[in-house]
Amino acid sequence: MRFTGEQRLWFLHQILTQAFEDMVPGEARDAAFITVHGRMKAFMECVTTDDALLMHYEPELHESLPDEIRRYVFATRVEIEDVTDSMKLVLVSGDGWRELASRCVPEAVLHPTSSLGVEAGYVWVERASVDSLVRALGEAGAEPVGEDELESIRISRGVPRWGREMDEKTFPQEAGVDGHAVHYNKGCYVGQEAMAKIHFRGKVNRRLALLAADGPLRPGTELNLDDVKIGTVTSASDGAALALVRHTVEPGTTLDAGGIAATVAS
Repeated sequence: MRFTGEQRLWFLHQILTQAFEDMVPGEARDAAFITVHGRMKAFMECVTTDDALLMHYEPELHESLPDEIRRYVFATRVEIEDVTDSMKLVLVSGDGWRELASRCVPEAVLHPTSSLGVEAGYVWVERASVDSLVRALGEAGAEPVGEDELESIRISRGVPRWGREMDEKTFPQEAGVDGHAVHYNKGCYVGQEAMAKIHFRGKVNRRLALLAADGPLRPGTELNLDDVKIGTVTSASDGAALALVRHTVEPGTTLDAGGIAATVAS
């Protein structure tokens, strides 16, 4: 989505968990859209330009998120445009990704991301320019990778993803995104009271854990300790996996994952 209009940053500041009003062009921040009770409705990554804010999110949210956000516009001076069909993202990772992307397409918006747990960023380009950008990146030495390899990198570094570790039942604190996607001192927004209560006076019952297993795991596999279910695998790649487990489970604990031993690495 693209947000324009003089109140675009103020508008998002009021409804999302992140602070937006002090953002400067070129700056990127992650945010969550939550209910009044603190459960997540969406997770998104945002970057500012001179005259707009660009936001992207997982495809599963495309049917609901734009309309959900538009419900809060009222008389606000903001324009919201769904640019899914006109703009595309190319993910470039590795040290020097920004310099490489800038050489290949100097006019593009560069969007740093922590979604892999390594140095990486998205290049926002017009749909018609994607093929030429990918070609230019290849000629400059970049190598294409598939979804499986990207997932392996993400999982091994313990990075949560919407639709896997985060969904409509999740609190930001459970997935561990509150440290960079929730601003605890910015004032009122939708769900602010719930976030403050959890952060300052409470806790959540689950947490994100990185597992190292003796064999391949599958998402949805129950995790048991002494025959008691304490969590569920949410993402897996080779012998590494992510899971939401009871907050009391300590690193070093060995769990049973459908007959496979899985040790909590963090």
